[in-house]
Amino acid sequence: ARLAALFHVLEHGPAGVIGTDHLLGAESIVRWHLHEARRLLTELDTPPALAAAIRLDTWLLNEARATGSPRIPTTRVYQYGPACVRDSRALKEALATLTERGRARLEQEGRRRFVAVNPALLDA
Repeated sequence: ARLAALFHVLEHGPAGVIGTDHLLGAESIVRWHLHEARRLLTELDTPPALAAAIRLDTWLLNEARATGSPRIPTTRVYQYGPACVRDSRALKEALATLTERGRARLEQEGRRRFVAVNPALLDA
């Protein structure tokens, strides 16, 4: 209510009734801040290895949807993926976690390696 009142005062001055547009605008800002606070507090409780796997999972899903392919070369993950998995040990640990949960796995064709995202996750 206070944020909506501030919006009203900035737009119309101190007189008048607070409109629904100001209430809805304030609501969206408050929801965003609550979501961010929840996300940050959850990350604090999450072990670093699991947090890295979650970040990698999110990035892989976005990348697979953007490229239209469920297979992402590991070279692309090292170059553009989350910073927390840009070394081979961290990537292997995160992929082991994702493989256990059926979300992604490492594939190899000759000398090229790919991370294969579970196609069922891309349809959701």
